[in-house]
Amino acid sequence: MTHFLPLRFALITGLTLLTAGCSKSYSDKDVHWLSIEEAKTAVDTDSSSWFSESRPNAWIDPRDVVFYRVGHIPGAINVQLSSPDAISQLDGYGMLIVYGEGYEAPLADAMIKMLLKEELVEEVKGLKVGFDGWQEAGQPVERGEDQKQSATATSGDRWQRQPVDNDE
Repeated sequence: MTHFLPLRFALITGLTLLTAGCSKSYSDKDVHWLSIEEAKTAVDTDSSSWFSESRPNAWIDPRDVVFYRVGHIPGAINVQLSSPDAISQLDGYGMLIVYGEGYEAPLADAMIKMLLKEELVEEVKGLKVGFDGWQEAGQPVERGEDQKQSATATSGDRWQRQPVDNDE
């Protein structure tokens, strides 16, 4: 009976190594950051290949809905990292350019890695300077709700922060 112990150990170790090798992890080396001009050019050019039809590229804003309402890059889609249902909005897009609040924002970095891991899109990149750098460069800004997002996505969240109306 004792001669089976090393064999069992070897089998368990081998299976553990095989299953551990199946999941791919992403690091900072996999995240590619673009300048404002590179990102604008990428978004303005549709993604296509010989084997697929042309698909539009898009800006992705993973920030909280309140920050999105206050200001975002024109045409950006507001997709929170914590909302798995919102990711389905990205179906049909080519390259995604993700941005956060500032320079190489951790939230944008996390969203890029998650999109790469889920293999939902062909290509994901980040806006190096974030929304703050976008504004400082004098680029256009939109305000208000995400028109592409469903009305039910966050309307029932009683814990969500609400914008302050200073006009009252």
